[in-house]
Amino acid sequence: MTKEALLNELANNTWVMIQPSGVHGIGVFAVRDIPKGCRNMFSGEMGEWTTVQRAEVAALPQHAKDLVENFCLYDEDNYFLPAQGFKAIDLSLFLNHSAEPNVISIDDGAYFETTRPIKKGEELLVDYGGLVEGE
Repeated sequence: MTKEALLNELANNTWVMIQPSGVHGIGVFAVRDIPKGCRNMFSGEMGEWTTVQRAEVAALPQHAKDLVENFCLYDEDNYFLPAQGFKAIDLSLFLNHSAEPNVISIDDGAYFETTRPIKKGEELLVDYGGLVEGE
C-alpha cells in the first residue's frame, strides 16, 4: 500500500480501536460515529478458518484454551480458529458479548454489520450465539 493509500485508509476507513472494556477485558470501540448497516468496520480479511473440535481445545494448555474460548466463534461441537493463529488478528476477535448487541455477525463472522447507529466512544457488542448465515 502506498503512503497516500495508507493515509486515506486511516482518514476515511478507520472505524474502531481496541481498549479496556467494562464488559470484559478488552473490547472494540468506535473512534467515530458509525452508521446503521455499516459492514466495513473491520478489515474483512480474516483469511481462512480452521475447525477444531471442543475436545481438542479442552486438551490445550490453559493459556491457549483461554485465547480460543475468549476470541473465537463456536457452535455446539466446534470452535473456529483463525488459520494464521493469533499473531495477525482482525480486531473483530475482540468484540465482547451482549444479549442486546449493536453488531451482528454475517456468514459465521466473515463480516459484521451494525444494527443501529453507534456513537463515537461506544463499545461494539455482538451476541456470540447469534450468527447469521448466508446473507
